[in-house]
Amino acid sequence: MSNLKKRPAKNMEVRNQVKDSKFYGSIFAVENRTEAEKRITEIKEKYSDATHNVSAFRVKSPELDQDPVEYFDDDGEPSGSSGPPVLEVIKGENLLNTVIIITRYFGGTKLGIGGLIRAYGDLARLAIKEAGIEILKEFYLIEIKTSFDKIGIVLGQLEALKADIQNTEYTNQGAAVKAVIPTDVKDRFEDILQEKTAADYKFKIIKSLFK
Repeated sequence: MSNLKKRPAKNMEVRNQVKDSKFYGSIFAVENRTEAEKRITEIKEKYSDATHNVSAFRVKSPELDQDPVEYFDDDGEPSGSSGPPVLEVIKGENLLNTVIIITRYFGGTKLGIGGLIRAYGDLARLAIKEAGIEILKEFYLIEIKTSFDKIGIVLGQLEALKADIQNTEYTNQGAAVKAVIPTDVKDRFEDILQEKTAADYKFKIIKSLFK
């Protein structure tokens, strides 16, 4: 699996009209499910007078190495006619940490299931096109525990990798450091620690993140 992921480069709204119904498409880059749900609530409040506020999102799972969390809501449209097409567009672009909400003001003419699928899917694609796509790289937030006399070696190796050192804590048992490293250096880094510390360390991946 590639360690490259994509998300919208910017947050924005696009608009379209199909027959006499008005459609507004709002797209956001988010960090997690909570933020995605917050964005959906914001749009529902902003367009509380709309006929429908259809939504879909795909976000990184909070569990390491698990599939992304995917969600859709037809919001009163016929089942499967609106939320799933929006989610499929997000998945088709391999976007992660992305939420799209499509607002519809019904104008009086029914579009039918096929027409709804096209209308919602087309506006989702337009929103992605206009927002642009940002390539993200995956990193690991790690924790390394070691003895007092080896913490200098660990910190030195992290600095050599230009890792983002978060914090270092000292306890009666030794020291622990948290840092962010690219996923593609993890195995090589562990090999170095194994050699430099004579295996006097414990390595833990706390979570993965994208930036």
